[in-house]
Amino acid sequence: MPIYEYLCRDCRTVYQFFSRTTSPKADPACPKVPEHGALERQLSGFSFHGSAPKTSPEGGSGDSPEVAAQLEHLMGQMQGIDENDPRAMGRLMRRMSEITGEGMEDPALEEAVRRLEGGEDPERIEELMESAGTDGGAGGSFGAPNLDNSIYDM
Repeated sequence: MPIYEYLCRDCRTVYQFFSRTTSPKADPACPKVPEHGALERQLSGFSFHGSAPKTSPEGGSGDSPEVAAQLEHLMGQMQGIDENDPRAMGRLMRRMSEITGEGMEDPALEEAVRRLEGGEDPERIEELMESAGTDGGAGGSFGAPNLDNSIYDM
């Protein structure tokens, strides 16, 4: 049975959920603060290995074999990326968004990627975004969200 990861933007935390099915019908609510509402499903690093997932009955393109293959290829390219090159990081983030169809609807994230692609210092971008009061994307800032190591039932 699969374990899925979901992000609570309000808590800035990724939670893990055990599912008795490979196609959960709905996204779970935040296990710590249910008032935060439904969580956002995240791509897990381990999901890029092995056989590609099948498209869900609902037609979710994020689970298609083509998307999985593109993400696996992108993961291979990440091995040689210069993490000190903001342009390379910006291109990587843009490509990930193009493949998944998610992420760039957040104006703060779009602005951050645009600045990275322009070669600006990531730390300076984070400072500007924080001073403007934006959350900088899915993690709530440019740093990674917290990981709750518990496993919850869906």
